Amino acid sequence: MKKTKVLIMEDHAVEASYLKDTLTQLGYEVTAIASCLSEGLEYFYMHQPDVSLVDVYLDGKPDGIVFGMEMNTGQEIKKPFLFLTGATDISTFKLAKAAGPYNYLIKPFNKPELQYAIELALERHQAEVSSPPAAGTSVPTESVFIKRGNTLVSIQYSDIKYIEVDGKYCKIVCYNQKFVVQQPLAELYSSLPANQFFRIHRRYDINLKEIMKIETQTHEVFFKDGNTLFSSRRYLDIFFTIFKLIK
Repeated sequence: MKKTKVLIMEDHAVEASYLKDTLTQLGYEVTAIASCLSEGLEYFYMHQPDVSLVDVYLDGKPDGIVFGMEMNTGQEIKKPFLFLTGATDISTFKLAKAAGPYNYLIKPFNKPELQYAIELALERHQAEVSSPPAAGTSVPTESVFIKRGNTLVSIQYSDIKYIEVDGKYCKIVCYNQKFVVQQPLAELYSSLPANQFFRIHRRYDINLKEIMKIETQTHEVFFKDGNTLFSSRRYLDIFFTIFKLIK
């Protein structure tokens, strides 16, 4: 029987060795161990593993999340990946959730927890690739329906300027109208196109296509219409790791 191929992305040598030994004992084939983002991407495209185990933070940077986003946007057939982390704060979880992992494990975890998480991820992935869309149905990818009273309003993603937390609600701000919805910001963010929207603050998700410039000293984000919002330093640092900069 063909063994399941696993890629490990872990920058701590002891933990990487433990993972490799544990996976081998469980009957998996470890194709490679990467300690940074560039190695992880190189080994992924080289070995095409069936599943990847990815530490959220590599060398102190959220490069695991960058890897996850690459898996979602750069693959015709999505491959499953699991996040591993010692961080228990909700902000790390929300950032990781936006990348669409197939499972999320808090360190330390035991052998059964690891095995069950991998098997569930593989089963979910198999179900996704084995279930063709229903005949005669088409899901639009450029728009979303937003409920306003008893009416569903179709809004193009490109028309959304930003989304803001407003007390217990969220406010979806377009150039010509606004909507107040009951969904939490993290849930809204995870449902938006990952390559078009980015979180700049615990209160704001913005449409990247509407940004004109970012002031790196004041963390001020300028929109095309001249209005501005402020980004927190943490999210701005993540922004710089995800998007290429020309200096």
